[in-house]
Amino acid sequence: MLFVQEVDIWYRKDVRYPEYANIRNAMKFIPIKTDNVNPDCDVFYQCSNFMQSPDDIHTCHEYYRKFGEEIFTVGSRNRLQNYKNLINNIRVLREDGNYKIMFCDDHFYDRDDCFFDNRLSTPKRHGRNEGYWDNNSPFSYTDVVNQTAFTLSPNQYGRVQYNDRYVTCYTDIWYYCICTLNFINCDKNKFREKMFFRKVPDYEYKNMQYLKYC
Repeated sequence: MLFVQEVDIWYRKDVRYPEYANIRNAMKFIPIKTDNVNPDCDVFYQCSNFMQSPDDIHTCHEYYRKFGEEIFTVGSRNRLQNYKNLINNIRVLREDGNYKIMFCDDHFYDRDDCFFDNRLSTPKRHGRNEGYWDNNSPFSYTDVVNQTAFTLSPNQYGRVQYNDRYVTCYTDIWYYCICTLNFINCDKNKFREKMFFRKVPDYEYKNMQYLKYC
């Protein structure tokens, strides 16, 4: 099965300086609270959100989610449906005992999206779109990133990292975020507190934008 851990660190421009950036960049994985957690599913997902201030990095929110066969899809053109049923900016496709991990710019936080009308985002990312000529792809004929990050064989570890910035319409306050997702293809009997504690993964994919601080 596939284990996924997402670590999102939010911050504002008052901690944009190198000493704070070094702390953010060093935080790529965290322990799993395994008490009363049963990873009996196809894909087990842990998401942890943190906020960095000049004083420290504080935990904001953490949750776990179990996915079944429904996650093994390229998604649809309905962004809200993708947001509810998939992992943000990620597609997972199962190929025998392997898992293909794709990075796709879903662009959930869009100024024209009524569901997220209180947030604005940076423009879409540009790059290789593997589904450009595929009429069945939700990314067909679109200038947006949609590419394979890596394929994990059994007992392999991969990492995806990207960043972004957002602003609330009502406050005009800009927030920045570094998102790190760790993936492990292994049997569920290897589920343990520090299963993601590995500094160098087998594969690593980065899509880091230059973020202008507003």
